[in-house]
Amino acid sequence: MRETRDGVGRSNGLLPRGTGWRILVALVCLLLAEPSWALFGVSKRPQPGSEAPRFAAPLLRGGTFDLGTYLGKNPILLDFWSIYCVACLKEMPTLLDIYERYKDQGLVAVSVNLDSFGAKRVRRFVRGLKYEITFPIVIDKRREAGGRYGVSVLPTTVVIDRDGKVLYYHVGYSPGDEKEIEAQVRKALGLAE
Repeated sequence: MRETRDGVGRSNGLLPRGTGWRILVALVCLLLAEPSWALFGVSKRPQPGSEAPRFAAPLLRGGTFDLGTYLGKNPILLDFWSIYCVACLKEMPTLLDIYERYKDQGLVAVSVNLDSFGAKRVRRFVRGLKYEITFPIVIDKRREAGGRYGVSVLPTTVVIDRDGKVLYYHVGYSPGDEKEIEAQVRKALGLAE
């Protein structure tokens, strides 16, 4: 180590002594604060008009959900969420209402849970809700479906039309957003005014 004129020690002549740890801590904090890097992988989100990415993943109640079964046949409402996401839990009942209104007209809705700990904790959480989630819950523990849809913020809601194309991609939730989501569902069903 050498001394500079101001008396600050330098370990390699490039960075002040101890700076390496500060940089490492700053990088770790940045990664933890930015879910698109730390949790879901950096992916491009599908743009409206593009083919909806296919995925297959385990269902909370057993079996496998394969989105490809419905693509090009049914309009689809995808909801990416977590049990720790307050906005997700506020949005869920509104999506359930939309689904119940339009399921008989062919709407398929799927809830994609992105929590990394798996089905057991999600199952316990869902049992404790004051309402029943009436559409399938997919467990995307490895975030493969979330990655294909470029999910970095929760909730993320996607509407896919009958042709298997992304019609609408919405990030976050504020009360009132359900009106636009429903309008997009109606459009996907061919019911738009």
